[in-house]
Amino acid sequence: MWSILLIEKKSVSRQERMPSTKWVVSVVILSFSANLLLKSSGEAITPSNNGISASDMSNLLNKLIKNYDKRLRPNFGGDPVVITVGFWILSIDSINVIDMDYKMDFFLRQLWYDPRLKHDFNGTLALGNYMVDKIWIPDTYFENSKSSNFHQVTSVNKMLTITPDGGVHYNSRVTVKASCPMDLRMFPVDIQQCNINIESYGYSASEMVYQWEPREDNGIAVNKKTRDMPQYNLTNITVKSYFTLYFSGNWSRLSASFNFVRRSGYFLIHIYAPCALIVIISWISFCIPPESTAARIALGITSVLTITTVLNMLNNTMPKVSYVKAIDWYLIGCFLFVIGVLVEYTMVLYLENVHNKKSKRGCRRKNNVEEARECDGYRPLSEDFASQFPRLRAQADDHSQKNGSVPHGFTPTTVNKYNTQVNSQRRDDYDKKKAKKRKHGFCNWCSLSGIIDTACLDSYCRLLFPLSFVVFNAIYWIIFLEYNEIIVS
Repeated sequence: MWSILLIEKKSVSRQERMPSTKWVVSVVILSFSANLLLKSSGEAITPSNNGISASDMSNLLNKLIKNYDKRLRPNFGGDPVVITVGFWILSIDSINVIDMDYKMDFFLRQLWYDPRLKHDFNGTLALGNYMVDKIWIPDTYFENSKSSNFHQVTSVNKMLTITPDGGVHYNSRVTVKASCPMDLRMFPVDIQQCNINIESYGYSASEMVYQWEPREDNGIAVNKKTRDMPQYNLTNITVKSYFTLYFSGNWSRLSASFNFVRRSGYFLIHIYAPCALIVIISWISFCIPPESTAARIALGITSVLTITTVLNMLNNTMPKVSYVKAIDWYLIGCFLFVIGVLVEYTMVLYLENVHNKKSKRGCRRKNNVEEARECDGYRPLSEDFASQFPRLRAQADDHSQKNGSVPHGFTPTTVNKYNTQVNSQRRDDYDKKKAKKRKHGFCNWCSLSGIIDTACLDSYCRLLFPLSFVVFNAIYWIIFLEYNEIIVS
């Protein structure tokens, strides 16, 4: 009985506690919801750092473009709008000699004032590229451009800011491939001047005028790494502004000139030095005996073909110009030196096999024994006497038969004695003439018959060709380096 009553009391007490628990849970839920509402409402009414809310900013931008006609330029019907231009050059590459152009990547800055865009916001409005299509933008283009494009990764690389007084700053990243006429007469010690020209496409000078930013760098800032390129050095940048006369009127133009000095180290290593070595190697032909025809001709032809190959490879990487470049003069000179080696050996073969043989045959036909001996080399008198001995002996026999005695002086002892004396005298005379020719330093020319010593011709070419090549190099480098310094100065 008591247990039943106790259970009933406990159940009654639980029922009495249930309403209080529900009330606590309800209070917690309500307080959490109130906090969320307070936070959301606080974000909506909290002002921005500049003292304006997002909704007010949207209203301000809508007010700016409301009744704004982007088809009309600022100060329409009044003074021309002034566009201030500046560059920040990121890179200059692909200076193409064949096509005569170059590629440049840079930030293009343009600043102008549009009274229609004045606002009350206390600060500069930093806007993205979405507002660019809603306001007037100058139709700037690059007059000497072959191709140009805006960067669009990861979005369109354009920026727009508007100051309270209506100043518009438009910044975009552009890559331009511009033409660059080049004068290659001094290649590869040349200096090239490449321009980039800016003007409006649709507005004449009476409506739009360009000017460079008034800064120490004249509005063109260059990355330090850009000045040192693999084949060029950017030495100087000059800017100017002027008016260009077209059929439709005067147009304002800005021009920036970049001076590029070519680095000639690559050409010294890969063209000048190999060609000079080929010329030097061709002189080995002078040390090879004239009888080795195959060796001398193979060396000469190989040298000529190598110089020709280098010349063709160079011309394939150059434009087809009608004038002779500085490097062409050097290659032509090397080519002539190598050709000279083959011409010299051709002369040696002609003199040895044609000219000298004809001269020797002509000397043998002469009655002058001295000339014949000089042409053929020294020959003892005994050979001459032996050839005449049968005739003289026949005369002696005939004389003895008629007179019964031997001719006066015709005895073997007398003949041998006379032969020895004459041979000795003629040998001495021949040696004196030969020594006299050596003393004067000439080749062994036969004074009467015109025979030439081809070995002596090779020995003189071994001295003449190197001296001529040294003089050629001295004149070449003095002329072109001094002319290059004049251009630089």
